[in-house]
Amino acid sequence: MFSPKPNSILKSVAGLCFLASGTLMLSACNDDTAQQNSAVKQTTASLPVQVSYLDRSLLAPNSQLTVTLVDVSKMDVAATVISEQVIDLVGAPPYKVELEYNLEKIDPAHRYSVRATINNQGNLLYTSTTSNSPFANTASSKPLEIIVSKVASKPDVDLVNTYFKAVLIDGNPVEVNTKEPFIQFNSDNTVHGFLGCNNFNGGYEVSKQTVTFTQLATTQKMCHENMEQESAMAGVLQAATQWQINGEKLVLQNEAGKQLATFNAVYF
Repeated sequence: MFSPKPNSILKSVAGLCFLASGTLMLSACNDDTAQQNSAVKQTTASLPVQVSYLDRSLLAPNSQLTVTLVDVSKMDVAATVISEQVIDLVGAPPYKVELEYNLEKIDPAHRYSVRATINNQGNLLYTSTTSNSPFANTASSKPLEIIVSKVASKPDVDLVNTYFKAVLIDGNPVEVNTKEPFIQFNSDNTVHGFLGCNNFNGGYEVSKQTVTFTQLATTQKMCHENMEQESAMAGVLQAATQWQINGEKLVLQNEAGKQLATFNAVYF
């Protein structure tokens, strides 16, 4: 009968030991990974939220829903934001959101609320008006239901004698270093404002929603900053032929209806 040599037996035993050791190490690594994943899961939670409004209005394209979990324990100070999520809205309500938050930021002794707003291009359309406690019924698996109310639109400001600061020029946000670009239409059919470096003045004529700028003149100050923005603002005045006011927002457009610049009314 064949009998294995002593060296062969030793090698076989060593190989088995090595395999056993590797298996133990792999098992230990898997345990560590599982523990780490478990730790991550234990520090985060998901809050299902459902947002609706009661009227039958259709939202304009590019509307967005913002859902925010806040700590409202402290009086007379701004609420502390725990978590926030913004989603683009398509279709009709209800809108469902899974709001993730860090469990370590939740103190059982504090009070919390979930707020919801619907905006479109910076305009607030709907907002929640009641406190919505997210942890009042932790045993229920149903989403937290929030009803948002329509925000009353502000009356349109007058074109004349209103200070309008520029906020968008050629689709780009306005940068302000020392003074904001603005335009003001006066009741005597003169217009004046600031381009970003130089002041301007001239005349204007309005017929319904059309506008014509006349005899525009500017100061000749040399600047090293915001010259590109100043040039764009000057180009708006040259190309603008139409105007629209919605609430406190003024929009200047060219003859084709392209939006050239957006201004917001400012009160002093």
